[in-house]
Amino acid sequence: MGQNRVYNEDLFTSKANERFQKHIKTQSKRTLELIEEKIDWKKLLLPIEKKISKKREKLNEAGRKSFSIEVIVKCFMLQSMYNLSDPRLEEEIADRRSFQIFLGLNSGDSIPDETTICRYRKMFSEEGLDKTLFDSMNKQLREKGLILDKGTIVDATLKQAQASYHSGRDKDADYTIKNNKSLYGYKGHIAVEEESNIIKKIEFTKASIHDSEMFDKLVEYKEESVLADKGYASRERREKLESKGIFDGILDRPYRNRELTKGQITLNRILSRVRRRIERAFGYMKWVLGYGRCSYYDLKRNRFEFTFAALGYNLRRMLTLTG
Repeated sequence: MGQNRVYNEDLFTSKANERFQKHIKTQSKRTLELIEEKIDWKKLLLPIEKKISKKREKLNEAGRKSFSIEVIVKCFMLQSMYNLSDPRLEEEIADRRSFQIFLGLNSGDSIPDETTICRYRKMFSEEGLDKTLFDSMNKQLREKGLILDKGTIVDATLKQAQASYHSGRDKDADYTIKNNKSLYGYKGHIAVEEESNIIKKIEFTKASIHDSEMFDKLVEYKEESVLADKGYASRERREKLESKGIFDGILDRPYRNRELTKGQITLNRILSRVRRRIERAFGYMKWVLGYGRCSYYDLKRNRFEFTFAALGYNLRRMLTLTG
């Protein structure tokens, strides 16, 4: 697609923008306004700027003005929040006034085209900048008191690969079996704050990696309690939690020749009511963001997609919790 520009000289005046912000009331526009207000963008993007200062110019075609990292990151956010492909994102930015204001575009400004977005995604994925951004955002959420490390809930979700196994296009995905059904793809692992339900940590792996293998990367062992389903249960893990004075909220599971007692069944039921809060995050990604399966053909870019879906969920929780 050719390069788009914003040509609304009669619309893009301070007076017109003020009128638009005051009188055009939509939930989408208000959400973007609140995100803009509540995030310290300079602080958020500083860790990324430090890592890519020498690589940015290589991503821009000769003679084309370089886009700021803030514009690129906001484009990624819009893409995830509104479930847009690269070409559709370019079209929506050209067409939607609220997107243009969110990105800080004025009349005559170039719009990041799909090729630019694709190149920056590749760089973010390869350099791990998606996770850098996620951690930087969570630092701000901690400062807002939304992550307190009082309690952590851990779980994982399967994501079907975009390619089929026989196509050979995705060499990173693999198989796993759940509920007697096989799935070819990946697995997203998260840890959420028990009280705020903010996602604190994320990991993204091949589907065959067992949930419990990511436990130590998701738990900091300084929280007051840890909750997880029975798939995470092990004697070593329980002993480690006990040694650090952390409440063990991992569900009990039956073993061969040893069924669960009535007390264990009752405790499992009580803990499950709290543990199920983590399902809200996965549900939001799937049903609100439209993130049902992977979009790309390698682990790094699919991790990028999962990370921005988690980031989008955290933004929504931030807005809900801070009014």
